[in-house]
Amino acid sequence: MRKVIGVITARMASTRLPGKVLQMMVGKSVFAHHVGRMKNIKGIDGVFLATSKDPLNKQLIEEAERLDCGWFAGAEQDIVDRHIKLCEREGADAVIRVTCDSPIFDIESASSFVDEFKKRYRDFIYVSNMTMIQGTLSELISYNTLLEVHKHYRGAAVSMYIKENMGKFNVSGIEIDTDLCRPEYRLTIDEAVDIEMIRHIYDALYKGSPLALHDVYTWLDDNPEIAKLNMHIGIKGCEQQSANLTEAPLYSIVQSDYRYVILDDMKRMVNPDIFFQKFLELFPELKK
Repeated sequence: MRKVIGVITARMASTRLPGKVLQMMVGKSVFAHHVGRMKNIKGIDGVFLATSKDPLNKQLIEEAERLDCGWFAGAEQDIVDRHIKLCEREGADAVIRVTCDSPIFDIESASSFVDEFKKRYRDFIYVSNMTMIQGTLSELISYNTLLEVHKHYRGAAVSMYIKENMGKFNVSGIEIDTDLCRPEYRLTIDEAVDIEMIRHIYDALYKGSPLALHDVYTWLDDNPEIAKLNMHIGIKGCEQQSANLTEAPLYSIVQSDYRYVILDDMKRMVNPDIFFQKFLELFPELKK
């Protein structure tokens, strides 16, 4: 049976909000809430912190140990290598990767990634019907793919090289419930106003078990004044690069798993019927 571990990338020296991972929400740290969600992923074979050797992270490592969460401290800038080293130490075939600034990530889609990978090998599994939902998405990356990525890229956007070169990898895109595709809401923690908004959510909804994303969205719909608190915050550079990898072409056709897949300009898989409809809109003369 293939082994999949959950990896939480976190450090104390955050650029915009230092120490955010140990900020408190309803009596627990952001990191503790995150570990709790990771441990609820079905089929996961352990949860681990991937941090750096910076002495500032001592408190974070102590929190991980208190929560019975394994950890690895590696190079400050080589984040891909941290994942590789954890896989090698734990004998893992793949990682479910979620950064610690996403304390309300979708557990169900992460569980489906693990189930898919354990049934049949994939290099990369991701949500295909919505690329940018701030703070809710995870991804599965195989150990072999991490090794390949490390030859070309070592920074924070671990999956960026994969998304830019989908044709090189055996990928699987999983569609999530369209009710969860709410890109208007920002559920990540990167600024002080983000933690303020997330605290409002936890204060209102948290009863000891991981929050359900459906419930969070319903509450935000009912409390628009809270939802608007952080809507003005922009996306960090590496995420912009991942989400908008190229200005052209509008569509690409790549080979994946012995079949051809159509991708749009954000590297999302496109239904062939929709593609042909758009194609005819671009070239109406072909309808004749």
